[in-house]
Amino acid sequence: MFHRCFDNKREAPFEPGMTPRLSRFVISDDPNWESGHHVHNDESELIYVKKGVARLVIDSSYYVAHAGDIVVIEPGRLHAVASDSSSPATTYTCAIYGFKFPGWEENQILQPHSCPVVSAGQGVEVIKSLFHELGMMLPQQKSELTSSIYDAFGYALTVLFYENFKNAYRSELGYIKKDVLVKDVLVYLNNNYCEKITLEQLAKKFRASVSYICHEFTREYHISPINYVIQRRITEAKFALTNTEHGLNEIAWRVGYENVDHFAKLFMRHVGCSPSDYRKQFNNSLAEQAYLSS
Repeated sequence: MFHRCFDNKREAPFEPGMTPRLSRFVISDDPNWESGHHVHNDESELIYVKKGVARLVIDSSYYVAHAGDIVVIEPGRLHAVASDSSSPATTYTCAIYGFKFPGWEENQILQPHSCPVVSAGQGVEVIKSLFHELGMMLPQQKSELTSSIYDAFGYALTVLFYENFKNAYRSELGYIKKDVLVKDVLVYLNNNYCEKITLEQLAKKFRASVSYICHEFTREYHISPINYVIQRRITEAKFALTNTEHGLNEIAWRVGYENVDHFAKLFMRHVGCSPSDYRKQFNNSLAEQAYLSS
């Protein structure tokens, strides 16, 4: 038998009315996963690496996260996440928003200039268990569970991540600022990838030459603006293929392609298999797979 009483008069971890809300939950098990650079303005991402190696770029800094590591990506950070080719990663990600620790900025978890990747230590088994339970419940879409139940998971994970990152390594260099125009171009492409976009339109919108935009964008992000749009569309198509029942025509239209045959050919070229084969291989059935504790 075990009995413990709790002191509920202790200071609450969050400011009144500013507790975490869960906005997204993502399981990535595609060995060739590559998100491409993007930004979230109003939410923080909590990432747990279940297995393998994930490679990240956050602003201009490069990081490697191994199995058992946790990662925080805060609002406004340009970032990209990719599975390592020699050691494919499986990652669990929660996106949270609307919280505030006393004396901190809204949605802030990290100390200024601290490393956003650490090995999970405090409460590691609980972290693994929470991500596992979310991975079991959400794909099954249990309607009897309200959003407040999922927010409770977000609450617990936010506190556990915060405790783990309290003493994370701090770099005096901080984050390196990118060229403002290039960042603005990327944010625009990220928000409008499903629209028809040409280099001429970008040049006119940002009052710069096509050659300048292409050169600086490619130098900074190692991909051309047009190929970034394609990559962004393919990434969204992967999510739609594995998490919805939408047909190929609708998915192609939703990500910006009016011609489904053109979409299918691009998908084959960039992914290495057809959209239908990708759906069969990575359809959301992770609840039947191995537990996080393995």
